[in-house]
Amino acid sequence: MEDKSMTGTLYLFSGFSITWIILFIYLFSMVKRQKSLEIQIEKISSKLEKVQNR
Repeated sequence: MEDKSMTGTLYLFSGFSITWIILFIYLFSMVKRQKSLEIQIEKISSKLEKVQNR
């Protein structure tokens, strides 16, 4: 009976760990995308200012 309990606990821990790893990978990719978008917005804004100042 104890073997089944340990196996269930192992599966629970594994699932919990995998879920957190996937969450952190997703959050890391979102942060990278946001930084990339901020850089693109800054470039577009500076180009727009140059065009408007002509």
